[in-house]
Amino acid sequence: MARSFASAMGCDFAEMDVTLPEKRESAPLFGVDDVVFFGVPTYIGRVPNLIRPFFVSIKGGGALGIPVVTYGNRAYDDALVELRDIMEENGFKTVAAAAFPAEHSFSTTLAGGRPNEKDLQLAKDFARKIAEIITNNPHSICGDHTPVAVPGNPAPYSYYKAVISDNKSIDIRKVKPMTDPEKCTKCGLCALLCPMGSINISDPSITNGICIKCGACIKKCPRGAKSITDPDYLEHKRLLEEEYGNVIKKAELFYTT
Repeated sequence: MARSFASAMGCDFAEMDVTLPEKRESAPLFGVDDVVFFGVPTYIGRVPNLIRPFFVSIKGGGALGIPVVTYGNRAYDDALVELRDIMEENGFKTVAAAAFPAEHSFSTTLAGGRPNEKDLQLAKDFARKIAEIITNNPHSICGDHTPVAVPGNPAPYSYYKAVISDNKSIDIRKVKPMTDPEKCTKCGLCALLCPMGSINISDPSITNGICIKCGACIKKCPRGAKSITDPDYLEHKRLLEEEYGNVIKKAELFYTT
């Protein structure tokens, strides 16, 4: 997306992947000459709370901002409006926003294979449209600014409540992946992928810190040695797949003009 925008504008671009903890140790600085995309996954209807402080620490300095969220085929709830507000409150001027379906961290059925080629082409078209807006509407840069309008509730933002049968609420915050010792080769890939740095690289069966259920260690393990066996988690996953597994959600794009 950033590459397509830079190509349309004829300017330089840089990408910063902040998935891993060491990439979030210091925040970049921006100014009025920058256009910045923030991209986060939706977690229980919100910007991921454990990574939120990093984004709050980034100062826009008058840069133009584009908040983008992905979501696992259910809904993005308040995540996009929250990300927009984070940018606005920290010196960015938001001129566009987007929400894209992407494969759910719990599942390969929910938005399986997304983003696909059509999604990626739409993302490129979105970036080019932003370049067109900025080129043709200099008021968006010169102070006559209204934040981009997006769906969602204003603060305090709401969390999605996970439920199972009979609408019983569950709490899966302490649920962690289990490791099959017969399959695990202790290659350490899961530890390197963990965005919280919580998996012991010497013994991947040990999860020392918080698990955010991103699914990276489960989906990327070459031996299929990682899984979550908690019955409430599995029942919630089943219900989500039952309700949303065959639903085809479309990306939603928003612009200031």
